Amino acid sequence: MKKLLQDLKSLEVGKIEPNAIRELIRSHDLRNLNYEPYLESQELTGYHRIPLMEEPVQAFIMIRPPQHNLAIHHHNNFWGFIVPLKGMVAETIYRYDQPKRKVYIHPTKTYTKGDYIYEPFNVLHKLQNNSPIDPAITFHIRYPSVYDYSGTMIIDAKNRRLAFLSKKATEIGWDLPADHYEKIEEEAYDLEKLW
Repeated sequence: MKKLLQDLKSLEVGKIEPNAIRELIRSHDLRNLNYEPYLESQELTGYHRIPLMEEPVQAFIMIRPPQHNLAIHHHNNFWGFIVPLKGMVAETIYRYDQPKRKVYIHPTKTYTKGDYIYEPFNVLHKLQNNSPIDPAITFHIRYPSVYDYSGTMIIDAKNRRLAFLSKKATEIGWDLPADHYEKIEEEAYDLEKLW
C-alpha cells in the first residue's frame, strides 16, 4: 500500500486521467496490499473513512459495516477507483431517464480482493456490503480531490423518490437535515430492470 500511495503522490497534475490511474493500479499486486498498518486504532464496526492523501488525488480507506449501503448517488463532480481490500463489495449501476420518468437498474456485480471498480464521471450507482457479519474494507482514489455534494442526485428506489443535495451536505443520505437538500421529488419515476 505504501508504494501505491507513493506512486499516486508522484502523479503529474496535468496527466491525471482514468487510464493513467487504471495502469498505475494494475501495476501493483492488489491481492497483497499491506493496508493493516493504516487500520491501527481504527474502529471497524461503523461506516467511516480513513484519510490517506488529498493531493494530487484524494485517497482513503473506507470501512463498511455488515449490510451497509449508501443511497443510490450520482457522481456529478468527480471520478475514481475502488479497490476491495477485505470482504466483498457489490455495485449496482442505474440510469435515470428524466423525460420518461424511469430509473433503469443494471444487474449487480460483486468485487473482491484483487479486483478494482472504476467509478466514471456521471455514474449513478450504489455500493454495498452484503455480508451479514463481516465488514468490507475498500481503498478509494478520487479526482479531483476537492469537491462538494452540491447538486448531487440521490435516489430512493424503494419509495420512488429522488433528491438533489445542497451546498450544506457533507455526506450522501436520506436522513440529513432539511436544508441539506435543494429539492426532493416524491413519486418521481418508475423502476425497470435491464435483465
